[in-house]
Amino acid sequence: MKKVNITMSKVNKNPFERKQEGAVVKLCIVLMIAGSLSSCAVKADNVEGDENSPIYVWTKGQKYYYAFDEKIFLYEVPNKVVLSFDREYLSDIQTNLQRNAQIRQMEFQFENGHCIFSTAENTDVKALIADLKKQSGVKSVNPMYACSEGGARGITDEIVLQFKENVSQQEIESIYKKYFLKVTEITHRYQIFSVPVDLDPLEVANAIQTSGLTNFSYPSFLLKMEKYQTLPTDPY
Repeated sequence: MKKVNITMSKVNKNPFERKQEGAVVKLCIVLMIAGSLSSCAVKADNVEGDENSPIYVWTKGQKYYYAFDEKIFLYEVPNKVVLSFDREYLSDIQTNLQRNAQIRQMEFQFENGHCIFSTAENTDVKALIADLKKQSGVKSVNPMYACSEGGARGITDEIVLQFKENVSQQEIESIYKKYFLKVTEITHRYQIFSVPVDLDPLEVANAIQTSGLTNFSYPSFLLKMEKYQTLPTDPY
């Protein structure tokens, strides 16, 4: 099977992180700006419409991540899976995926070690994900998600967070130990940690945010680069 590079970029920094290029400030849209959050945001206690409406279904499913303290609801994209892997195992993983009759249309991002693939129509995706997690070199396997306005996004093996200033080192270390987090990158603005393959990064990020110890905590997304926006003043 031919290897294909895809235009997916790993977005794993503070949602207000920016780069200045001349007079233009660019932002890859992963979280909408505070104060004008994404139209994907739907509050669970304020759902209107009948049970057949997409918004009702997505909210009822309770899949979401936090844009600071706002829940952004997600739904699983059918038959679409994101796999994160150690690049040293690229050849073995690619071979194993090609041999699996349930897997279709593999797209690798070689630089960052991710693969997005589709599955055959009647595949038991949950069983497939559980099986893939057992392979050597696999860091995470998760469904592809989207929100109410589209914009498919994949979840990697990492989470991004920022602890509040008044949080003690002891409290921080307790979070590390509780979720078996491994440091990927730490700066004065954000921290990036990898999550063990047997834990769901989305659930871990949400649990940390609801602990009250962080300003933000969300999964590191793979997101298609579609447009840029001018940023307001950085609150941090």
